[in-house]
Amino acid sequence: MKNPAMLLSPAVIAAILAGCTPTIKTENEVTVRPIQITLDVNLRVDRELNRELNGSQSEIKPDPSSNDVRERRRARRERILAWKSAKLIGENNAGLLDARSELSEAVRQVVDEENADRKLVFEKIAARENLPVEAVAQRMSGRMNERTPSGTWVQDSAGNWSVKP
Repeated sequence: MKNPAMLLSPAVIAAILAGCTPTIKTENEVTVRPIQITLDVNLRVDRELNRELNGSQSEIKPDPSSNDVRERRRARRERILAWKSAKLIGENNAGLLDARSELSEAVRQVVDEENADRKLVFEKIAARENLPVEAVAQRMSGRMNERTPSGTWVQDSAGNWSVKP
């Protein structure tokens, strides 16, 4: 019969070697530490929009007698949303857009065109429903404030401005 120490040697050696193997962490076992990055993109957005608008005149010519107010407003919607997000403009309590910071001439022109079209809509609704234009404007102001995205300026009925939560 063989020596019992000889039989245990390979088992002992295997156990020792198994304990010496390196441990490799898989992707799920790696600890990821979140980092906080704060970017101020408002200035960049404002510069890009101003560069784009100053390079070309406004695509939409205001025509108060036109029936395509909806199309003109739709064509301006993305630019207006971007300016709201950049906190350049906000929704006032009269249902119109209002400047919340210094605006370039091109931005001011688009805001004025949008406000003129909104007034046309208010007048049309007021005539149809036999209401004062101011009542329609106030009602529409509430709707505009509800629909405007979070993080944009809104004016309450008392005239106080705040950023919509």
